[in-house]
Amino acid sequence: MSSAPAFSVALLADHPALVSQVGEMRWGEWGHGETSLQTWTDVTAREAGRTDLPITLVALDGSGRALGAVGLGLADGALTEEERQLRGPWLLGLVVRADQRHLGVGRRLLVALEGLARDRGCSEVWVATGSDAREFYQRCGWVVRERLVLAHGGWTNDILCHVL
Repeated sequence: MSSAPAFSVALLADHPALVSQVGEMRWGEWGHGETSLQTWTDVTAREAGRTDLPITLVALDGSGRALGAVGLGLADGALTEEERQLRGPWLLGLVVRADQRHLGVGRRLLVALEGLARDRGCSEVWVATGSDAREFYQRCGWVVRERLVLAHGGWTNDILCHVL
């Protein structure tokens, strides 16, 4: 196993040159069948707020490259209003570069996101995720509250909550 990288976590808004790197990571992770990387980059740019949600955090290595990112938003666009059930805020798009996984990047991004939510007066944060990531969130203290077959796409997702 590789040693943990030295990295910092910052607002993506403070590093606009990394929007395309983060968009590409997200496209590589979830853009299956979509030919437009630009769509993912555009969404990432819209989620790179500084004070109002959505806000994206980015993990940076010592050279200033993006290792991973996570967003906090009022709503997860993959869910309908009925599926969200007035819950929020929502964790959006936690992604870590494949060669940096299992080194603490995702966990540190998650802790930073929880702090961001807490600083904004939130008492809990929600995430909708597939089974691959569910165990990671549970190891980080998140609790499965519901399993849904999403109206958009028909994918089965677990809805987890973390009380802050």
